[in-house]
Amino acid sequence: MELRILDLDGGVIAQEKIASRPDAVVHDLRAWGPRIRMACGFRSFARFEADLTETLGSRLDTRPGLTLYGSGDFHHVSLALLRRLTEPVNLLVIDKHPDWMRGIPLMHCGTWLYHAGRMPNVRTIFHVGGDLDFDNSYRPLAPWPWLRSGKVRVIPAIRRFRGGGWNRIAVDPLRVEPQIPVDPARLAKLIEPHHRELSARPLYVSIDKDALQATEAVVNWDSGFLDLDELERVLSGFLAAAERKLAGADSTGDWSPVDVQGVLRRFLHVTEHPWLDVTTSTTVETNTRVNLSLVQLLGSRNRK
Repeated sequence: MELRILDLDGGVIAQEKIASRPDAVVHDLRAWGPRIRMACGFRSFARFEADLTETLGSRLDTRPGLTLYGSGDFHHVSLALLRRLTEPVNLLVIDKHPDWMRGIPLMHCGTWLYHAGRMPNVRTIFHVGGDLDFDNSYRPLAPWPWLRSGKVRVIPAIRRFRGGGWNRIAVDPLRVEPQIPVDPARLAKLIEPHHRELSARPLYVSIDKDALQATEAVVNWDSGFLDLDELERVLSGFLAAAERKLAGADSTGDWSPVDVQGVLRRFLHVTEHPWLDVTTSTTVETNTRVNLSLVQLLGSRNRK
């Protein structure tokens, strides 16, 4: 399984144990980082996709790979990666935030999943490990027709979502008790109703490390509730239900210093990012541990 690093911000290549792996292929896209970080116009994103095609040497991915590309500010890059697939897939998203806002007139790390859901080959979306911006003032921007129809299926991290449309949608959290990680029996019970759908086609996986606790991953956003063992358990459970058919995977959420261009992105940085006290050496060590785990786990699930 190819390990592909899209270097947009230096967040991954700072991890020597990842970047120096013999199976890692690093692509320099640093010039794009400040121009698409957090958000960009649709035309700018299309130009980025065209440059990505030229950089990778092809328009489509013909075999599964794991792509690492830095800060969660770039989670919309996952959309560009999904567009490199033509076969029907299910999509597993592990993220503290929904990333599905609709009606926003630009490409944003919080809107990409809505655009992914409109792709004809993306059949069912499983959103796991979320907590923030699901049932607060952002609730009206959720894709309610998809949630009601089952195109989008949600398993929160630690609590049921309340209010509005959530009162009519069953969403059982991973954890029965907020402080106790999900056990294999509980996870199997949550996945079982979706087994038929998961086994029907390959699974693409997109992971934002902000779903993890702050001690497990250092991110540019507020951190979630899962521990690394729990993340591995969730991935293994979904991949087993998909009968080990992996279409590809990506992971974002590796902290990096914020470097943006333009008034819009500077405004988003000031108004949306939390203030964080980050030690670079600790960041590299912590996030390397997560990425090594993902390489080992997802690499062993290469499609047969």
